[in-house]
Amino acid sequence: MPNLILAALDPLNVTLVVIGLGGLVFVHELGHFVACRLTGTRVEAFSIGFGPMLLGWRRGPTLYKISLIPLGGYVKMAAENPGEKRSGAPDEFPNKSFLQRLFIMSNGVIFNGILAACLFVWAFRSGVPYVRAEIGTVVHGEPAWQAGLLAGDRVVAINGREVRTFTDLKIEVAFSSASEVLRVTVDRGGRRLDLDIEPRYSDSVGIAEIGVAPAFEQAAAGIVDGSPAAKGGGRRGDVIVAVEGRPVARLEEIDRAVAVAAAQAPADAPSFPLHVRVRRTDGAEEDLLFTVPVERVPQLGISPSRGRIVRQVGGDPGLPRLLQVGDELLSVNGREFVDLNSLLDVGREEEPLSSLEILRDGTPLAPEPPEMTLQDLGRTVSAPHQLEDTRVAPRAGMAAERAGLRAGDRVLAVGGTPVHKWEEIREAVAANGMRAVELRIERGEEKLSLTIAPTGTVDSQLGYQFRASGDIHHEESLVGAIAIGWDRTVRTMEQVVLTLRGLLTRRVSGKNIGGPIMIAQATYAATDQGLGAFLELLALISINLAILNLLPIPVLDGGQILLLCAEKVRGKPLPDRVLVYVQVVGLLLILALMVLAFFNDIVRLFR
Repeated sequence: MPNLILAALDPLNVTLVVIGLGGLVFVHELGHFVACRLTGTRVEAFSIGFGPMLLGWRRGPTLYKISLIPLGGYVKMAAENPGEKRSGAPDEFPNKSFLQRLFIMSNGVIFNGILAACLFVWAFRSGVPYVRAEIGTVVHGEPAWQAGLLAGDRVVAINGREVRTFTDLKIEVAFSSASEVLRVTVDRGGRRLDLDIEPRYSDSVGIAEIGVAPAFEQAAAGIVDGSPAAKGGGRRGDVIVAVEGRPVARLEEIDRAVAVAAAQAPADAPSFPLHVRVRRTDGAEEDLLFTVPVERVPQLGISPSRGRIVRQVGGDPGLPRLLQVGDELLSVNGREFVDLNSLLDVGREEEPLSSLEILRDGTPLAPEPPEMTLQDLGRTVSAPHQLEDTRVAPRAGMAAERAGLRAGDRVLAVGGTPVHKWEEIREAVAANGMRAVELRIERGEEKLSLTIAPTGTVDSQLGYQFRASGDIHHEESLVGAIAIGWDRTVRTMEQVVLTLRGLLTRRVSGKNIGGPIMIAQATYAATDQGLGAFLELLALISINLAILNLLPIPVLDGGQILLLCAEKVRGKPLPDRVLVYVQVVGLLLILALMVLAFFNDIVRLFR
């Protein structure tokens, strides 16, 4: 259930969200209002929100009001709109000097910037939680893997710029220029190393990435009520050390071990027993038996083929580099080799490497293998998934392998539906549901049919809640808080500008634009993380509000400033019909942006 809906159950958090977001709008409009008072400009209305008035009172010439639609606010100045009757009174907006009007239009942005800096100071004095820039997972084949970044490394700088949090790391990568090679400085066991990493643009998320995830604490931060862990005796602070007798140390190892156990359960079973060994907070180890429910989402246990030609070399620099880019693996340990996926498959990784035959530049070679396992070899080489092909590789212990599917088999049809690429295989399996499905395959010169009974999916975390490794940034001194507050204000402004640039150059996808729903969700979530996190998020939103208002779009402050400058250059006011036209265009642009933001918000709600 989305946080926005959950917020309705907590009146205190709802109140904090409303006051916080409403306060940002109020301060922005207050900036315009103060500038009007300082320049002697008459204000006819000061509104928080748009639309019908919910609450209002008049003091002097100004009507102060709170309106129905809480998506902004405005300060209505005397005779400011084109076509509006003007008396020529000195307190009307058009009769003020260029500098006075420029001050009025820009002071909302100035107030938001000042507010953000103050909120940052307050936040860091209170203590801001953050996720450390410690690497927990390096995705095989991705840029970080190719450069030799390892799980456990802590990123301390990118291109000489300090990195403290995992968010800093993601931002520095996301806003890198196309084809830019980043100098990433890491702390590896007390040693400082510099790695050169070229980010890859991800179509799925719409930004550049290097293929890493943060480290998670091994001890569970909590237990979900009614989950297998809650019913089976799991406790907060448990560390999972083995699943079905198989030692595990990282979350992805737990995921894999649970998935293999689920695949071995009867196909029509609504649940299955799972033996889990945990280490308690006192250091004692205990065996628990969980009953794990199976969701009716079909899984065959297959992956798209990677082929047998090495396309990338990287990974742990401590492992021997036996293969080169372009090498074609012919046999491994005396067996014909068909797919690089098999080198990393759980269940086969402990097999020692005893022999190897390769084709390098057309020449057959049989290099003497060093002391290493098949998985060690797999960790040093990779190739992209062949998504435009239908060759597949079964995962060890899963349904497809048990039914006889082999690595390198080409799928011709799924349940009678012809397939020509990986996405079509995935869609056909999903459409078939949990029924046994016939795969028509090609294996060399043979054409075969295999019947596979899909297995369901499971919650691999078993109801344990694991938290990303983090800390609290708390500045003891006011001077320190001011310094970090100023730094965060400047850096956030840079990031917003880079985001806008990325949207224009399509380096950042429009799917990353969020609207009021996302803002409310994020603000509500921050209320549960403490005062520091809540204040930090308000500061971030305040800066976004400031800079977005500076965009040269009519109806926004930046558009009004642009029109003022055009008037100054022209030497006389712009014709009213021109002002009306550009304001209509500006309004349409804003409405289009709001539609996109709401659309993205709604899509996120139902993911």
